[in-house]
Amino acid sequence: MKNPKHLTKSDVEGLRGELFHMILFSMAWALIGEYALNFSDYAVGAALNLIIAVGLTLYTIKLYQLEDDLDEYPEFEDRSVLRRDRLYAMIFVFEAVAVFITWGLILKLGHDNWLICCFAGIAGLHFFPLARVIRQNSYYWLGAWLCGLSTAGYLLLSSGKVSDYYVNWVVGYGCAIGAAVDGVWIMLKTRRDLKR
Repeated sequence: MKNPKHLTKSDVEGLRGELFHMILFSMAWALIGEYALNFSDYAVGAALNLIIAVGLTLYTIKLYQLEDDLDEYPEFEDRSVLRRDRLYAMIFVFEAVAVFITWGLILKLGHDNWLICCFAGIAGLHFFPLARVIRQNSYYWLGAWLCGLSTAGYLLLSSGKVSDYYVNWVVGYGCAIGAAVDGVWIMLKTRRDLKR
């Protein structure tokens, strides 16, 4: 990250956007994990994830306040921001297409128990190009974590040694924990960089 004296509104908007991305992503996966558990833990895991999400949300308010004190976008940044935004949108479009194609194929093949693992794999894969486009190195680790969970879940489901219930629960909550940890990492890194 740049020196705070050289931060632009675009930089802060990007950080805020990535924090929101992690909040939404972690909450969605926590709900998937709860669904896999049939809410038998009384949503304790989702509540813990919600506490982290609230903390990240409160930090984004500070970023809004910081944004008011920063300079507008420099002229040369317009093209690079526009290009980055287009690539960012294309990654999400390709992810959505991959989800729908995978969903259709998995259901047609009669392996609906693989859906959560496949979705985790797709989500993990989307973080690799995303990390490069927005220069967020922690996304490489998050992508690797999600792909690892997806692969482990698929192998466990294929072996038949562990029930679908537990595999989907672990994959769902594993993805939620990964996203929450990445959101906290982004927040801590931003705080550290702003103090320089």
